[in-house]
Amino acid sequence: MGSTAARIALATLVAMATLFGAPGTLGGFGGTAVGQTPPDITVAVDGSVVGDGNDTLVESDPTVDVSVASDERISLVSVRVDGTTHSRYTPNATTFEESVDLDLRSGDHALDVVVESDGTTTTHSITVTKDAQRPYVRYTSPFETDRYAPPPETVTVNSSRISLAGNFSDVIGVSHLRILRTTPYRVGTANRTDRQVYEQSDLNGSFEQSIFLGVGDNTITARYYDELGHVRVHRLNVTVEDTAPPTLSELSAIRRSPSELRLRGRATDNGQIRSVTVRPEDTSDAAYLVDPSLNRPDPERRSVEFGTNVSLHPGVTSIVVTATDTEGNSVERTVSVRRNVAPELHLAPDTTRFENESSVVVFGRATDGEVTGATVETVDPASGEVIDIVSLHDGAVTTELRFDRRLDPPDGRNVTVRLRVTDSSGTEHVTSLDRTLAAETSTPTATPTPTATTTPAATSSTPSPATTPAPTDDSGVTVPLIGVTIPVPSVLGASVSLPVPVVGPVELPLLPAAAVVIVGLGAVGRARG
Repeated sequence: MGSTAARIALATLVAMATLFGAPGTLGGFGGTAVGQTPPDITVAVDGSVVGDGNDTLVESDPTVDVSVASDERISLVSVRVDGTTHSRYTPNATTFEESVDLDLRSGDHALDVVVESDGTTTTHSITVTKDAQRPYVRYTSPFETDRYAPPPETVTVNSSRISLAGNFSDVIGVSHLRILRTTPYRVGTANRTDRQVYEQSDLNGSFEQSIFLGVGDNTITARYYDELGHVRVHRLNVTVEDTAPPTLSELSAIRRSPSELRLRGRATDNGQIRSVTVRPEDTSDAAYLVDPSLNRPDPERRSVEFGTNVSLHPGVTSIVVTATDTEGNSVERTVSVRRNVAPELHLAPDTTRFENESSVVVFGRATDGEVTGATVETVDPASGEVIDIVSLHDGAVTTELRFDRRLDPPDGRNVTVRLRVTDSSGTEHVTSLDRTLAAETSTPTATPTPTATTTPAATSSTPSPATTPAPTDDSGVTVPLIGVTIPVPSVLGASVSLPVPVVGPVELPLLPAAAVVIVGLGAVGRARG
């Protein structure tokens, strides 16, 4: 019975050991024992330490330094690249150091260092990105290439304006590009080269750049830079063959006078316009509407708008407009001459105004038509009555009439200025402008405030004898004509103005005015005596 119990106890211990593993471990599944410190793993790529879970960028095959320190014996160190074991070591020590050279292709790679120490497994994982290649460009316009194929050496197009476009292939992406276009041309016997640079940045995996080419041969040098400074350079020759003539549109010819026409239109070419000329239909004498250009590439010459006055012989009813491109292709269009009979009328709002209450100045014009008569008038806007009228032109046809006149306005502050023009067909054309006399602001005159000081008497034209100064603490009254000053004590208070014949008002004290007059007369008598 006792041996049976012993066997049961032993079986229980074996089962527990099998279930939970050896002492110091958690079962038979590995891992870190309770209270055990995991090994310290350090991974450096080309000398730079990379923490667990981080990534690094290299341009060439890297050297990886692995070091491990553990409190327990290190039984295994495995270096794996993209899940495949690259190196395996069994140091059987508490420390480990080793350098590993990796041979990687361009792209992202998973690098794992797995350490087994006394039954405990620890993994240090990083990502290594290798970018040792220049960017690739798959062109989509004006030609197409495969992903890794270079562009053709020579390309022929039929337009001077092209779009160079494509998609990039690079590990970390293309950061910017620079495209240089060079075009040789001649000026007389001299050889010249035209250059144009195009640049782009903040690219998002693709690009599209509009480039203007010269007719003939052009060289394009394109440089594509990635974030590490790797550059892909493509050179190609692009030839523009322009075999199509230009086009003329929006043509009009309006006679402004017996010998002058107003011409308008637009010339467009898939290459470049060299010149545009005009001539009467029955002659070969041509005049330039657009002067000849150089052969240098000029995007402004791809479409040229013209509008000018030209002198032609009277009686011309149709003209021939000719546009020629830089390759010598030409187009001609015959245009019938139209008469512009109705003029354009204009009264200047800034300068047509009241000069004053009795005069209005008027500035205006009648142009781009056949004028045979014209008047300008002022009208009372309230009654419609014509106040004043002036004749501006009467007789022969003129195509441009400019004037400034002064006319009488109506009573009041408002006037209507009216311009009447008769064209060569007898039709009258009218335009009007309303004006208002600006209000004048008057400044009120301030009334002087009386003061308590005595006003000196006015000086007569006849020299007066010298007067004796009054005491400083008393005020006095100067009697006109004789120049005698009568002392008046200041205690008498305020003064009042009294009219005195010839000389004018004299200020006298209020207390008492009659006594002051009597005293003054007495003083006059004594002075004469």
